[in-house]
Amino acid sequence: MAVNGCKFGHRAAKLAPRSRQMKRATRYRLRNSMGWHCVCCGQLITSVSEGWVEWLASEDDHGATVLSGLQLVHRESCRYDPRKVFRSGRSVVEGLSLERFVGPDGLILLLSLLAAGELPTAEVIELAKRVQIPGYELARNLIGQQNLRQVLRPSLGHGCYLQSEIAELIRPAMMDPSWRERQDSNPRPPA
Repeated sequence: MAVNGCKFGHRAAKLAPRSRQMKRATRYRLRNSMGWHCVCCGQLITSVSEGWVEWLASEDDHGATVLSGLQLVHRESCRYDPRKVFRSGRSVVEGLSLERFVGPDGLILLLSLLAAGELPTAEVIELAKRVQIPGYELARNLIGQQNLRQVLRPSLGHGCYLQSEIAELIRPAMMDPSWRERQDSNPRPPA
């Protein structure tokens, strides 16, 4: 006999509230992990217009430009203090809106930064993954940047995850609310 159009009757009716609770918890975890983490305050940047990418520019002893300190921060509240930066290291703050780094034009901008070779390569690559690769920042937010490689070694190496691997990283974290706590308390040794 079917109850509410379901041939499993009462068992399905009992599971429905739990399923709704799990879906609600999953949506809550997803919503609270969407966006980009600000390296300054640790809070989420929830829209592209709120983000700012900045770096420090200075000169070495021979007058060559040296760029460092690439970071993604909140546009209004978490940026480098230009006076402190200049006083401490004779650097100036440069930057662009996060909007400039997303989409195809953003990708070419990031590639141009790599080609110029002035910013540290690892920092530019990490920023490219964060703003260009669907799901990467979500996985990073859910699992923690330091834990990504411990949880799943990327088949391409160098921290470059395929979309199937990102999905594999996100799935258990989204389905089990206690997953992250278990990962934090039992970290795997790096491979």
